Amino acid sequence: MKAHIRNYATAYLFVSPLLVAVSVFLLYPILKAAIMSFQYWYLTKPVGGNPFVGFQNYYEVIRYDYFTSSIFITIAYIVVTVIARFALGLGVAVLLNQDFRGKSLVRALVIIPWAVPEVVACLVFILMFDHQYGIINEFLMKLHLLTSPVAFLGDSDTALGAAMLVNVWKGFPFVAIMLLAGLQSIPKELYEAAKVDGASTWRQFRYVTLPMLKPVSVIVFLLLVIWTIKDFAIVYVLTGGGPSRATEIFTIFIYNTAFKNFQFGEAAAAGMLVMLVSTVFTILYFKATKGAEN
Repeated sequence: MKAHIRNYATAYLFVSPLLVAVSVFLLYPILKAAIMSFQYWYLTKPVGGNPFVGFQNYYEVIRYDYFTSSIFITIAYIVVTVIARFALGLGVAVLLNQDFRGKSLVRALVIIPWAVPEVVACLVFILMFDHQYGIINEFLMKLHLLTSPVAFLGDSDTALGAAMLVNVWKGFPFVAIMLLAGLQSIPKELYEAAKVDGASTWRQFRYVTLPMLKPVSVIVFLLLVIWTIKDFAIVYVLTGGGPSRATEIFTIFIYNTAFKNFQFGEAAAAGMLVMLVSTVFTILYFKATKGAEN
């Protein structure tokens, strides 16, 4: 052991700042939240200290009326945005893989939504969704798709869809770039052989492109799911979880439980549930990346 440490002392020295940062800003908060999830942390009703309450916080969280609704809203949010981002990203990647004039410029422009900070993008969309001055209402009314302006972010029937739209716009460039890299790694000989066999463009896409993209597609899909599970900023900036909790995804439910109801123990318990689900998909992600390397 001493010889190993002596031989790799320099390597450990370079890695140590990262280990300290991860321990302080990641491992400690997770451990603290895990402990809090089994303690009484109701700030408006202090009992002296933070006694151990076992699984009571988890039980109380599950009993909340808005717990179930936030789960269903989150599932809908994940399913729609992940599928939409992947489908749109795949379509854009296929187009960007073609030869046309200005291809490099278009590829650079596609990255813009991904590069724009989430809060900035949301503030722009808030103006665009405005029911009095927003360009989206103006555009839809000129196309005669609307007869009167709609408060997209203020109506419980449209608020979640509007948040999904912003999420898709913000996230599809990542999918496009990742899948474009996968497309460029496909040998051209496969397409030439398919053409010789008389395969149409659709059959080439179905039997050559999609199977060859499967490794990177699985990785991208799992990444999208993991990121969307913990998504918070987009929905919170746009709607704050409203109106009438119509857009209260699970992360906003946790935020409201902690910083509006001051029930930090129950919020920590809910956070552990999110981490558990995220861990499952993270394990699947590592298995997928390992399989892709092999």
